[in-house]
Amino acid sequence: MGSSAPQPGPDRRRGPRSSIPLGRWRGVEVDAHWSVLVTVGLFATSLATVTLPDAHPGDSGGAYWSVAVVTSVVFVLTLLAHELAHALVARRHGMQVERITLWVLGGVTVLGGPSPTARTDALVAVAGPLTSVGIGAVCAVMAIWIGTAGLLGAAWGWLAWASLVLGVFNLLPGAPLDGGRLLRAVMWRHYRDRERATLVATRTGRGLGYLLVGLGLVNVLVGVATGLWLVLIGWFILAGAAAEEAASRDDHLKGLKARDMMTPTDVRAPAWWTVEQLVAHLTPARATAGAVPVVGLDREVVGVVTLPDLESVPPRHRADTQLRTLTSRHGAPLVVATDADAVDVASQVRPRREIAVVVQHGEPIGVITSAELSRATHLSLLGWRSTPPRG
Repeated sequence: MGSSAPQPGPDRRRGPRSSIPLGRWRGVEVDAHWSVLVTVGLFATSLATVTLPDAHPGDSGGAYWSVAVVTSVVFVLTLLAHELAHALVARRHGMQVERITLWVLGGVTVLGGPSPTARTDALVAVAGPLTSVGIGAVCAVMAIWIGTAGLLGAAWGWLAWASLVLGVFNLLPGAPLDGGRLLRAVMWRHYRDRERATLVATRTGRGLGYLLVGLGLVNVLVGVATGLWLVLIGWFILAGAAAEEAASRDDHLKGLKARDMMTPTDVRAPAWWTVEQLVAHLTPARATAGAVPVVGLDREVVGVVTLPDLESVPPRHRADTQLRTLTSRHGAPLVVATDADAVDVASQVRPRREIAVVVQHGEPIGVITSAELSRATHLSLLGWRSTPPRG
């Protein structure tokens, strides 16, 4: 599956983490996530053990595997062509292309920002599927010309089928698929509101994702192994739709800093304090942030504890339970400066529902959770560009 993904913030430019550099295209970094090797391995195994032997029985195992591996690699190259089509059309319409990444379920073309118009959005989106369908048509012609009864003809036939399925599937109307972007473009033109159109596309994408997961589970229950692929693809669409919706919300955080979103706190709890000591130190007015930065001997932030963390400790153990034992629940603390970009902070807080501790001159002065992000977004839509403390 391919998609063109506008990304509003620095960390969102990363897309799926990759480790295999493939070179550069017109100055754009092209790479592949290691999971592409899984794609090649799975397709090669299926081709070498089932598809090719069924289509042309009697050849050696070496012949089947050689053709299968080459065919699988060629298919990955068609995925790259799909993404390059997105990038080429985007550039022709004045958009910046940040990076192209291939991974297990297709690829992502990361753009430097949203499309300027609904028409451009539609053209960039449709470029990939049309390229895949075109490649499928060429492969079908090659299969017919060579003869589908032969080993090479069967390989060309499989490439034709796979490319056509890729192109058509990507046209399904739901973000993050290309069809979801087409739907967004149509709704954008209809409503004259890109955010509203994005919401329609992401909600449709979630519905599609749940449908595929459900169909996949039914297939698994009746013994059809390919149902696992449907579950995986459905999960990908659900995650992608959620990410698209979050990215749309984060557009409204542009220009804000961490200090504009945080809930201030003057509580800095030493890690060796007990839960009883911290509870005695808190007051309703000092607990509005809902989370307390925990500091070490050098006054640096070593973690956070939340009000639910404190509540989870039975009263009889609060006098002998140190805060350091609670901080591990949230992992390493996310510490940001007061002037950190709000979109960058949001991209780190949202995915894992982390808590960011805002520091100034090395001292924690506030916290940012998903609640602060939501509040900042709503206030920004109402015209406020900084958020008052809760209280």
